[in-house]
Amino acid sequence: MRAQPFTMEHWGLSLPDVDATPETAHGPLDEQEQRLLAEAHRAVDNARTARWMLGFSLEVVRRRRLYRGDGTRTWEQYLNLEHDGLSTSEADRLQKTWRLAQTVQKELGRPLPDSHLRKLQPYAERTNDQEAARAYTELYWAHQKGGVRLVANQVQQRVKKAVAAAKGVSDPAERSQAVSAAWTAAPEVGMPTQRVEAKGEQGDTSGRSSDPVDAALQLLDTARQVVENATEDKAARRARSSEEAQRQQDAIRRIGRILSKVKVEADTDIVDGEVVVDAELVES
Repeated sequence: MRAQPFTMEHWGLSLPDVDATPETAHGPLDEQEQRLLAEAHRAVDNARTARWMLGFSLEVVRRRRLYRGDGTRTWEQYLNLEHDGLSTSEADRLQKTWRLAQTVQKELGRPLPDSHLRKLQPYAERTNDQEAARAYTELYWAHQKGGVRLVANQVQQRVKKAVAAAKGVSDPAERSQAVSAAWTAAPEVGMPTQRVEAKGEQGDTSGRSSDPVDAALQLLDTARQVVENATEDKAARRARSSEEAQRQQDAIRRIGRILSKVKVEADTDIVDGEVVVDAELVES
């Protein structure tokens, strides 16, 4: 019989008898509420940690040939029966990446999302797990300091630029140095616009642009992140037909073509180096 999985007993979290309301729960979280929120966050971290632990366990089973059961079962049969049809390619990827995921968790203090792990792997392959973990941690905290969320596409773009610097370098040590140097030299640009929380009650709009184009751009950036995360959903990918995928790709390209035709204009003229605002705008 299989050992029982982890249960909820180790969490200090329980559902309340009565839901909180705006009248009973307001202002900053108190000490007990902060503790409860931290316990809730453990669920996410435990799930991500379990992901790389799965890769570790698969490697143990494969290398010790524990999958053989009665002596006749193959690795593929084991994955199909014991892991609900997990493909050999996905099992290989999990075994390949668990060390990097573990190293990042130790460096960062929390596990990274699986989508970020996949984008970071090429960097680790050209340097080492510790260097990749250090680089990712610096990038992560730079985004946290700016009040924005780091997304997988940003990790991918940064890794691509760093890896490109080592193209044609055969010596492993020199290749690692080239990649690390390119990563360090890359400017901290491309971070999404910092979101400012609405403060309608106080009527405070400091730090927020009143230009509706800026507001629309922030919505587009959010939509872009949602689409990028959606395209990485493996369950949806398996269920999606090639015709559906083509239809979705065509729709994305069509939206891109429409946006490329949008023109942003300003009702100003430049006269002898000075900006002259259109009179009708001033009067309005």
